[in-house]
Amino acid sequence: MVTRFFPVFVLLLFLSGCTSDAVIEEPLGQGGPVAEPFPSWSSSSHNEEEFNGSMFDNESYVAYFSAPWCAHCEQTLDAYDQSIPEGKLMVFSYDDREDYSDMNGWHNKTETNLNRTIDRPFILNPSLAVEVNLTNIPFVLFVNEQGYVHHVEVGRITDVDAISELWNGTLSATVDDTGYWN
Repeated sequence: MVTRFFPVFVLLLFLSGCTSDAVIEEPLGQGGPVAEPFPSWSSSSHNEEEFNGSMFDNESYVAYFSAPWCAHCEQTLDAYDQSIPEGKLMVFSYDDREDYSDMNGWHNKTETNLNRTIDRPFILNPSLAVEVNLTNIPFVLFVNEQGYVHHVEVGRITDVDAISELWNGTLSATVDDTGYWN
């Protein structure tokens, strides 16, 4: 007899609360999802130039996260370098192990492997990688002029036109006063 009532009991357990007439109001955003601000940051580049997030107040930029040992990331970095305007691409490494913390060496190796000059700052900032919840590399965040992450791209991408479209979308992306995307 207990075994006959057990399925009914389990069903009622799952339905509890579903039959109530109570109305629960949940706030809805006017636009899309809630916008996430990019964390504040400050670091020195491979050539000892100081950079920080406040340098990009009212300007969009791209934060590209990788590591010196990632061979397939160079092709992706090459595509971003061709797509993103000068001064708008920050190349961050999250790997601070001794063998991989030389940003000048990483910059030079990348230029050699791509057989051209890369005029972008290479920056070691593992704590920023943690703050942005880096999950895999390359890990790229498009930050709009208000300082919010408009788009996150994870993994290899070499389509210059697709990256340009993401960049152009970031330039026009805005967040309203309530923190939602317009």
